[in-house]
Amino acid sequence: GQKVGNVMELKEFIRETLEQIVQGVSAASGVVENHGGTINPDKAWFRRDGQINQYSSAIPHDVEFDVGLTCFDKNGLSEGIGVFLGSVSLGKKNDSGSENTAVTRVRFTIPLVLPKGGVQNGKEQLA
Repeated sequence: GQKVGNVMELKEFIRETLEQIVQGVSAASGVVENHGGTINPDKAWFRRDGQINQYSSAIPHDVEFDVGLTCFDKNGLSEGIGVFLGSVSLGKKNDSGSENTAVTRVRFTIPLVLPKGGVQNGKEQLA
């Protein structure tokens, strides 16, 4: 991805985050199933908050992002919007001056259906 100092382009941050989640779940599925568990079961029935839920396909999960965005110089030609990856220093200005970085917080949610696990036909999983 394109990184400029302590900034990564927002689109790269979102892509890499979702990609890492899916790859991690996929890599863990085999190990979990070998121990009798199931990650993201297909056709699951379960009770939660007193209600029975039935999904005919894999359950969508919300991936919640809460990121700090900042503008950065992109190849000296245009400004880009990126995720600020550094730490924000609060304190007095040092003798050599300090670089001011404006960070805007943004929260958003992306529904994600993870790779399907085993099939739970007619079984009621209590959560």
